[in-house]
Amino acid sequence: MAPRRPSPVSLPVFAVVVCLLLASVFAPVVLGLSDGSVLETESADDAIVVDDALPTNGTTVEAVVRLEEATVPEGIGEAAAERRLETHAESTQESLLEHVRETDRLSVEETFWLTNAVLVEVDTGAVDYETFEQFGAVEAVHENFEVSIPEPPRRANTTGSVGSSGSTVGERNTTAGVAQVNAPAVWEEYDTRGEGVRVAVLDTGVDVSHPDIDLATDDPSDPTYPGGWAEFDASGQRVPRSTPHDTGTHGTHVSGTVAGGATSGTAIGVAPEAELLHGLVMSETSGSFAQVVAGMEWALRSDADVINLSLGATGAHPALIDPVRNARHSGAVVVGAVGNEGAGTSDSPGNVYETISVGAVDGVGTVPPFSGGQRLNRTDWNGSPADWDAPSSYVVPDVVAPGVAVTSAGPDGGYATIPGTSMATPHVSGTAALLLSAEPDATPDEIETALTETARVPENRVTERDVTTDDGDGRLDTRYGHGIVDASAAADALVAVRGSMDPTTVRSSDVDTTDDPNSTWPPVFAAGIALVGVTLTLALLARHRFGER
Repeated sequence: MAPRRPSPVSLPVFAVVVCLLLASVFAPVVLGLSDGSVLETESADDAIVVDDALPTNGTTVEAVVRLEEATVPEGIGEAAAERRLETHAESTQESLLEHVRETDRLSVEETFWLTNAVLVEVDTGAVDYETFEQFGAVEAVHENFEVSIPEPPRRANTTGSVGSSGSTVGERNTTAGVAQVNAPAVWEEYDTRGEGVRVAVLDTGVDVSHPDIDLATDDPSDPTYPGGWAEFDASGQRVPRSTPHDTGTHGTHVSGTVAGGATSGTAIGVAPEAELLHGLVMSETSGSFAQVVAGMEWALRSDADVINLSLGATGAHPALIDPVRNARHSGAVVVGAVGNEGAGTSDSPGNVYETISVGAVDGVGTVPPFSGGQRLNRTDWNGSPADWDAPSSYVVPDVVAPGVAVTSAGPDGGYATIPGTSMATPHVSGTAALLLSAEPDATPDEIETALTETARVPENRVTERDVTTDDGDGRLDTRYGHGIVDASAAADALVAVRGSMDPTTVRSSDVDTTDDPNSTWPPVFAAGIALVGVTLTLALLARHRFGER
């Protein structure tokens, strides 16, 4: 008896099954979900957190509606991280925006992507905050709270001269602060003064008529004008046709310490050749949450490598965690002042774990009484993101820098000598710019590690007590953090570490194809070709089998 031949229908059935299996495997790729994204679903728990500080007395207020944040995978690449944040915000905010625009007594003031948020004007006499519970992506509602420049220390020397200098480089003098962070050694050893690095100062504005200050673009005839400048109102909206100016003197002084020149014969800036951007987010002394976030978004879109935040709100404000960590995901080094309220205190966003937090020291390396510093616990951040990477406990500041009698650019083209952690912070931002100029591919994590691991603590330091950290570093305390920033030692360490890397080893962010807006097409195209090829082959085989019948 001849062997039984297989049923002619078995092969077509097999072909269909295989095609279905292939489709189930490749469908996520074809749909563009290969990066790990998942379709948004509404939360089963509709409860949202409403800030107790929001008024309910019938007044019209600005409320910040916070929605679920995007997940940014490690190694995704800086441009891809920004795109992910933007597209996630756009998709999750759509239904909320539609509702607000169609509802009386509600209006949209501004939308944000660096943190997934919408600023809404609410008539509390007609609309309850709980109305936002109907949107599954909404998690919380809080006030558009005030953020300000740190309160100046009581004993403040506000007049200054650049006649007395801290060091001499060639025939050029420097201020004491520039010398104390050892910036001139980097200028000489690495032949860089910050070239190719963009630093965004978000502050009270800047006086570009000062002879020592140049913005990345401050020439009105330049077609990109005002490329190095932006002003934002309290709602986070960019002020049209704004031209560079300072609403006080704080922003000019801070900008000078980051990247000021030496027209007086004394160099006032740590990274004088860095490209300076300035975003006005403070009017004289204060601004808002929305202004600061809008300024950070602008800085990132302007390709800032470093963001200087000599501002803050006293205490732990969890609303500022996501803007900082997402800016860092996007490749920016975020540097912030710890505040001027003394031991046992700190300001946000300077005390956010992902910020390089900066305290002050005087000319001999002593931390002044006004400089903030404390141990923070996760429990201090009520409402912090569940996926926040901060340890259960950590110390701020991370480092300290010159913050007593700091001389920099002042009003009317002159100079001023001012104390404060606001003045210490730009010394660190300028140092970060020098490091990035020496090693342009260094990551924010590498910059922070270089700064903290090479910081020095005076042997005769006077501190309240040593504090042991989670990583067992017993020399870290709440006054000095890791110690005084040393630009030269940090540059040496960074170059040594990156120089020891295998040159054939490419970082994941360098090869991440999602940085190219069209990069998802090669795998999708390949998958599609494979699927079509297999399907056609099986179909032909099936037809051949039927033809044998």
